[in-house]
Amino acid sequence: MSNTVKNAKIYLLAVLIFLGLLVVVVRFAYIQLFGRTAYIERIVEKFPKAVVEKVPVYRGAIKDRKGVELAISMPTFSIFAFPKSVQNKEELARRLSAILDQREEEILKKLNTDSKFVWLARNIDKEYINYVRGVIRDTQNQNAVGVQEDYKRVYPHGYLASNLIGFVGADGRGLEGIEYMFDHKLYSKEAKKVFLYSPKGGRLVLNLEEEERDYKTQDLQLTIDFGVQVILEDIKEKIVKDWSPRRIAIIVINLQTGDILGLANYPHYDPNHYQKVRPENRRNYAVTDPFEPGSAMKPFFIGQALEKGYIGFNYSVDTEGGRAEFFGRTIRDVHPYRVLSLDQVLIKSSNVGTAKVARFFSKKDVEELFEKIHFKSTFGVLPGEAKPKLPNLNYPANIIYASIGQGLSANLLNLCVAFGGLATNQIIQPRIVYEPNSPPKVLRDKLFSDKVLDWLHKNLIKVVEEGTATQARSQYFTIAGKTGTAQKFDFKTGKYSMEKVVAYFVGYFPATNPKYVAGIMVDEPKGRAFGGTAAAPYFKELVERVAFYERLEPDKTNKAISEGRLKN
Repeated sequence: MSNTVKNAKIYLLAVLIFLGLLVVVVRFAYIQLFGRTAYIERIVEKFPKAVVEKVPVYRGAIKDRKGVELAISMPTFSIFAFPKSVQNKEELARRLSAILDQREEEILKKLNTDSKFVWLARNIDKEYINYVRGVIRDTQNQNAVGVQEDYKRVYPHGYLASNLIGFVGADGRGLEGIEYMFDHKLYSKEAKKVFLYSPKGGRLVLNLEEEERDYKTQDLQLTIDFGVQVILEDIKEKIVKDWSPRRIAIIVINLQTGDILGLANYPHYDPNHYQKVRPENRRNYAVTDPFEPGSAMKPFFIGQALEKGYIGFNYSVDTEGGRAEFFGRTIRDVHPYRVLSLDQVLIKSSNVGTAKVARFFSKKDVEELFEKIHFKSTFGVLPGEAKPKLPNLNYPANIIYASIGQGLSANLLNLCVAFGGLATNQIIQPRIVYEPNSPPKVLRDKLFSDKVLDWLHKNLIKVVEEGTATQARSQYFTIAGKTGTAQKFDFKTGKYSMEKVVAYFVGYFPATNPKYVAGIMVDEPKGRAFGGTAAAPYFKELVERVAFYERLEPDKTNKAISEGRLKN
């Protein structure tokens, strides 16, 4: 055999040995770095008295802007057992049932199972831990029954802001609301431990990793102000008592920062017992459910017509006694009027007058308006935000109806931010995470010229002082805003319902120096309800209570009104 052939065989053998060693090294490295946990789990499962179980880890707290805790992780403990090794089962079940929310029969059923490992109870108050240890000792089950310390999510204020905050599941992971949206921040990595029973060594709990991992979590601070939230919850309860509505949503936003200071919903629920509530009652209606905005669209359409120069400030319109036909459909006013000046069209909330103004618009004009007020997309700051639904503007009739808030829909957050634009001439991105050193994000600057904005501002104040929203008038603070009463479309009849309405009021305050924008939406209030009756009076209370809470000086003085934008 030639030296060349011998050398080739040696080289081939060396390569094969090297490749074999490389496979072993790579496999070992993979197990150590990536697949160690899965590898150990597979081994453990082959043992008859060993099991890998998930153990809840600490979850970051959710706090308001001032540090008030809205959701916290409370230390608790759980009881586990190796059923086949448990002694004195009847006595153990009887004594544990005295402190657990379980009947003796339920505990015995778990103890008599064929499973090699069971949890007898989870998330028990730690004040009972010594009692449980004593029961385990007295029943001679130190080797078969044990306690594992863990955590339970607690919401100390019950239903307060519940539809916003959400809740977590049994495994400690966020399932809805803020808990779900920021789960990556509040929850680190799941912990897995080996529960092992040994007749000689007793039962053992071992970390799956060689070293305890650093389970880093972060607290989350929201823009919500606990004091403002309490005010909104209280006002919400008054509306429920007075009107028995189907749903309510209330929002307050800081105009300078975009911070959402309060967000309340009805129906609400207690996230400590979320399983007892129907899923639809856990929705954050302020963002998940769009509704037709009705008359709230009027200032935007009138402002756009002024901005485009289609009409002047002295424009007047014949409202034909409060009844006119547009594209085969009759539009009516609540009260019959004849000729109205443009400011009276807004102040008296004339549907006919606004519709006649909207006849000047092209598709491009309306698309530009919707772009201005951010009605073409969500803000992406809260889970479940519904995108505004806009009509097909290729049909001129849809432009007419959109001007009085029919045929399109938006959620309350969209509407509040848009009205904030009338107060500051900017569309500010709303935010829910408190970042005091972060500047506000301006989505749109200069909605209207100063002249048009001043006209709108003056007449939105008059809506409250002498128009459709006089029940929102405060003796302390100047308010600018708009009522709305949107008839709900009845799909059974194919017409707008005369009984089912959405009543709301959206506005900003103090109007002489706007700092906050807010909105109240009341869905299907019982009785003869309008925005001016089912929402406006509560908006007045909201303004006064929030303003005094924030220690604002009243601007409703003769001097403030005479020098402010109220003058003609």
